[in-house]
Amino acid sequence: MTNRRTGRNALYGLGYLLLALLGVALVVTAGDRTLGLLSGLLLLVLAASGFVLVGFDWWYAGHRPGLTTATAPSGRPATAFPRSRVPFVMSVVVPVLLAVWALAGSLLVEHVAARVGLLLLAVVFASPLVAVVRGRVAPGGLYLTPEGVEQRKEAVSWSLPWDRVAGVVPGEPLALVLNGPPPDQVVRTRWLWRREPTGPAGVVAVDSRYLAERPEVVAELVARCIVHPPLRERLGTPEVVAEIRREG
Repeated sequence: MTNRRTGRNALYGLGYLLLALLGVALVVTAGDRTLGLLSGLLLLVLAASGFVLVGFDWWYAGHRPGLTTATAPSGRPATAFPRSRVPFVMSVVVPVLLAVWALAGSLLVEHVAARVGLLLLAVVFASPLVAVVRGRVAPGGLYLTPEGVEQRKEAVSWSLPWDRVAGVVPGEPLALVLNGPPPDQVVRTRWLWRREPTGPAGVVAVDSRYLAERPEVVAELVARCIVHPPLRERLGTPEVVAEIRREG
């Protein structure tokens, strides 16, 4: 998995480098200075954002902070694998930058139609921020409680009692094998911030890419809880966290 991630990041990094070079070329050589400046700046914003995410993805693979105790979305104490806030923050920063780019462009262009189009584009770019301001989204994570497994990612959350979890398969995404119907999702937005991975029938996929522990560590603890009910009763305590960290 590490080699695959490294190769993927190298490929993405090369693509963002080419995008940045193209952006610089547009700014420097375009005949229409306004069009060249706007086009080049747009490519540079996208390239810079991509570089940040690729660099963080590469760094985070070896610097996961580890599991902790936290309060699950249900309010229960949990042994938690929080999700990193960095990708979430970037999902906020990038629309802000794009909205500012479009707003600035509307002030630079001379044609009324282009100005109106850029203003509308600024509104579109800024639309994901409404849910953020309203507190509808959060990085979330995966939470193990004595009652079951809970997940929160951005605007979506769900919970599963332990008797409906039959197994677990580590990976990106992590796969929870079901012993019963899939969980009912709680969705806090109408159409944005709902980027949940999908799995085959009988499986719930959990985005594990930025969880606080490697998918193998998460899966091992879930598997132990499935076969060892007394361990479930201790979830949400510092003792469980200390045990897993000593074993890891």
